[in-house]
Amino acid sequence: MGLLLVAAGQGLATESSARTGFSAQARAAGLSTQQATALQAKVDDYLVTLAGRGTQISPNQIDMNGAMLNVTVPGETHPRQLVQAAKVKYQADGCHWPTGGAPSPPGYGWFCAYERESLQGDTVSMYHCDNYEIPFRTIGGWWNNQTTGTKPVLYWENFQAPPWGMPAAPSRVTQGVKWDPVHSIKNCV
Repeated sequence: MGLLLVAAGQGLATESSARTGFSAQARAAGLSTQQATALQAKVDDYLVTLAGRGTQISPNQIDMNGAMLNVTVPGETHPRQLVQAAKVKYQADGCHWPTGGAPSPPGYGWFCAYERESLQGDTVSMYHCDNYEIPFRTIGGWWNNQTTGTKPVLYWENFQAPPWGMPAAPSRVTQGVKWDPVHSIKNCV
C-alpha cells in the first residue's frame, strides 16, 4: 500500500512540474500570469473531458494521438502557436484561422472541428485517419479539406442514432453545428 501511494505521489509531482513548465512557457510567450492561469484551467478541463485520451504538449495544445486540440488564449478568437513545436506535426497551423475578410481553408489533407461558429474558438485539427473525440459542448462549425472525396463519419453521444456520413471533401459548415450530442468524428472512411 505504501509503495502504491509513493508511486501515485510521484505521478502528481510530475504532473504539477509539467504544469509549472507550461505556465512558464506561456509567460515567456507574453501572456500575463492571469492569462496563463486561465489558459491552463481550460486545458485542464479538456484533459478531464478527454479522460486519458489526450496529453498536454504545450501551454495550449493537447495531442490526441493523431489529432491536435489547439486551445485559444482566453479572450482571443483563434488559437496561436505559443511555443515552437517539438515536431512539425505539432504546429498549430493545420487549421488556418481567418484574420479578417474571407476565411482561408485548412491546409490540404486536414479536417478541422471549430468550437464556435464562423470558424472560431478552439479547434480539433485532424490529419491522420482515426476516430477522434469532440470535446466541445457549443455551437460551432467544421471544414473538411482532406483529399478530394474523403468522407468523415460523425458518431453521436451514447450512439443514440445511426452515424452520420458527412459530405465529402472539400466541404464545410461554418454555422449551426451543435457539438453537444456529438461523441466523435472519424475523419476518413
